[in-house]
Amino acid sequence: MIRQPIITILAHVDHGKTTLLDYIRHTTIAAKEAGGITQSIGTTEVPIDVIKKQCASLLKKFNIEVKIPGLLFIDTPGHSAFSTMRERGGSIADIAVLLIDINEGLKPQTEECLQILKRSKVPFVVALNKIDKIHGWVSDDKCFLDNYNNQTDSVKGEFEEKFYKIVAQLSEHNFNVERFDRISDFTKTIAVVPISAKTGEGIPELLAILTGLAQQYLRGRLELKDRCKGLILEVKKVKGLGMTIDTIIYDGYATKNDYLVIAGEEPILTKIKALLLPQLMRDIRAEKIFRNVDSVRAACGVKISAPNLDKAVAGSKFFIVPTEKEAEKVRQELEKDTKSVTMRHENGLILKADSLGSLEALIKVFENYNIKRTGIGQITKTDIIDAEANNDEFLKAVIGFNVTPSTDAVSMANARGVKIITSEVIYHLEEEYAKWKEEKKKRMEEAEIKDVTRPAKFRILPGCIFRASSPAIVGCEILLGLLRPGAKVFLSTDETIVGKIKQIQSEGNNLDQAKENDKVALSILDISIGRRVKEGDIFYTHVSSDEYKILKKHKDLLSASEKQCLEEIKQIKQSKDRFWGV
Repeated sequence: MIRQPIITILAHVDHGKTTLLDYIRHTTIAAKEAGGITQSIGTTEVPIDVIKKQCASLLKKFNIEVKIPGLLFIDTPGHSAFSTMRERGGSIADIAVLLIDINEGLKPQTEECLQILKRSKVPFVVALNKIDKIHGWVSDDKCFLDNYNNQTDSVKGEFEEKFYKIVAQLSEHNFNVERFDRISDFTKTIAVVPISAKTGEGIPELLAILTGLAQQYLRGRLELKDRCKGLILEVKKVKGLGMTIDTIIYDGYATKNDYLVIAGEEPILTKIKALLLPQLMRDIRAEKIFRNVDSVRAACGVKISAPNLDKAVAGSKFFIVPTEKEAEKVRQELEKDTKSVTMRHENGLILKADSLGSLEALIKVFENYNIKRTGIGQITKTDIIDAEANNDEFLKAVIGFNVTPSTDAVSMANARGVKIITSEVIYHLEEEYAKWKEEKKKRMEEAEIKDVTRPAKFRILPGCIFRASSPAIVGCEILLGLLRPGAKVFLSTDETIVGKIKQIQSEGNNLDQAKENDKVALSILDISIGRRVKEGDIFYTHVSSDEYKILKKHKDLLSASEKQCLEEIKQIKQSKDRFWGV
């Protein structure tokens, strides 16, 4: 018996993968994607009757007799964080669709996808998306070939220019490609199908080409074998079912109550409790209502419920066999097959996600940071305790992708100074973490210089001596820097004259500080206005050598006026003590 081929869609972010499948199945998954990108792997089964309905005239034109039961599409993430997940999607595909925005051409992740296709040796078709964005393009028909003939010569010219620019880019990667209707030998040339995932133009040709290529070149590969093989795409906790696995079964048959053996550091042997299929033409990620079935056959996306799936790992292969004896034999064969995520460092970030596939992506995003521990599910008090135990203040954080913290975890985090950062958009997490680190660094620096004497320079204004001593009260102008109550001050011409600022006032109101150009009244302890101190004299704040080092360390927190004043104080101090501030 022939199974349906598995079609994986690979592309750079925002080139239209999910929109393409949305058009085929008439759903709106793309519009619901957080941040506009696909962040997990989805599967969609397209029955053969749907293909026949959409492609009837083309199947007849290309003389394709349909024998496969349908197509199974895998929608893989395009964001750079999901390279592991894309690799996983590509590894089990029979055929790939490499989606490229005709107006943007090859992007970094497009080139990464090409490398995956080279390594996996998966045959592929190029779909050039967003032809509707070409200036002047008119989409009157769903069939690209019919519609293309109705375009103006200038529009055709622009299309051909963009088309062959991408042909040249692919040629640089040693791929020989051509428009599908201009190919005489599909074994030597990769087909390019221009499409619009938005209007549906070209999608009938794409489905027809995929169907024809699958039947022509994958006959042996599509023959079902006895032993059931599959790959775990996601591990998810589902209310009422407990831990489940979203899978692709790519060979053989599986029946309820069969034995499931999952590869890993410690292979899992369990018994299938339920086989759950999404509704036809629905994405396994978005579907809420599943069909509980007694058996399935490849190729299909199926959710499996079974005991002891807590340690199952996305990306692991599995086998399904009918007897416990055979299952034990398979388990022994798989003992060395491992792919797990574990504790990384004694001090590091705590990462949590809703599934192991998401967790792999999250680890990829934070690969340049120390990671202490990873996990699946809600952020708990244990995560907060582990984060608080870090020696580094900038690692006292829990990062959550598609998960929320418990109420107790939030309360504990607030009380213990642990930061919780969560988002449904993965690339926001690193941005938020970097922002938090920067803000925390600034707060720590501000705290460190909070009680340090700030550099300031001021002069006594003529005619503004209101009291000569105990304390002296004078009118002053702040020439440079920042003056605060409590600062010791010295006369610029005589360092032995040292006083202390008791109060700063303006119009009878006490001030916490005065800055450059402010005119204020100062009460100064320990000096007397008279023979040695007089109108017009200039004072500086007394900054110690240790305080100078702290201020220099955090110079970014100082104003330009303070920096200038600090340098003047340094010149005065080093004229008396050349080691000052060194």
